[in-house]
Amino acid sequence: MSPAHRLISCADLVIDRFQNWPLRECRANCPPGRALALHGLQLVHLHRDDLAEVFLTHQVIRRLGATLTASGRVDLVADTDWVQVHLDTNSDLSLLESLVSLAIQANDPASRPLRPTMTICPRYAASLAS
Repeated sequence: MSPAHRLISCADLVIDRFQNWPLRECRANCPPGRALALHGLQLVHLHRDDLAEVFLTHQVIRRLGATLTASGRVDLVADTDWVQVHLDTNSDLSLLESLVSLAIQANDPASRPLRPTMTICPRYAASLAS
C-alpha cells in the first residue's frame, strides 16, 4: 500500500471497500473489533489491523483450501468455517473482496435458510484455549 494508505488502518480500508455491498458494519460478537454482517450473520471479523477473518463454509474451504494456502496470504483454521487473510497490500484487499463474495454466496439466506455461525471465530477460540 502507498504511504498515504498507511495513515488509514487496514481495517478502515476494509470497511470503506465494502460500503456499497449488502453488508452492515457492527461490533464483532467476539470482541475486540468490528465485523461485517449479512442479514445479521457475521461474515468478516476485524480483530486486528493486519488480519481479517472470513466465514466461509467447509465445502468452500475444502474446494479452495490448497489454493488459498499456496497464496501465502491465507491461513486455514482447523475445524472451523473461518479463514484468516493477512492484510498488507492492495492485492490482499482484493483477495479479501473475492473471499467475502464467496462467503456471501455460500451464506446467502435468499438461496438457503439463514444458519448461525457453525464454529466460533479463530480469535475467540484461541482466547478460550489460553
